[in-house]
Amino acid sequence: MRIFREGGLQELTLRRLAGELGVEAASLYRHVPGKQQLLAQVTLRLFRDQLDRIGPCERWQDWLQSFGRTLWATQEQMHDVANLVLSTTFEAAQLQEMSDWTAEALAPFGIERATALEMQVSIQAMVLGLGGLAGGPSSELVRQQVPFDSLVEHTLSALVIGWEVRLGQERPAASTSKAAA
Repeated sequence: MRIFREGGLQELTLRRLAGELGVEAASLYRHVPGKQQLLAQVTLRLFRDQLDRIGPCERWQDWLQSFGRTLWATQEQMHDVANLVLSTTFEAAQLQEMSDWTAEALAPFGIERATALEMQVSIQAMVLGLGGLAGGPSSELVRQQVPFDSLVEHTLSALVIGWEVRLGQERPAASTSKAAA
């Protein structure tokens, strides 16, 4: 993770990792066959760490908002995260594992597994898209014109409201007045 944080996606190679670990690259290839597998492992670890940072939530709406904020905070700290996620090829078992983690987090709120996955993907897509714009080649110019932090908050609120509508739930009055502010 340190190599990725410090050097970004370009610096994250098996050769560099082997050097950091003080082992020969050939011995590392026995455990991680190629760069795609390394990227998938880093992404899995990063995703698990993000989920672990979400504190206890009373409602699924709060969990989704915390999930989105956590993803955004990670992208702000590690600017290559969008490229990492979007360029990684996952195995079916790895995708299943990430889906399981989200389903487990949302199950106590009565959210079904398939819906939990759709919620996860909708939040991730929004954050990755905005993160790509905020960190792209014209990021300095774009950031001067777009208040990304508040845009993320407003978009998260809109997604949660959309999920409430889809699930047929009403927003409590306190949340409605807060969202309108």
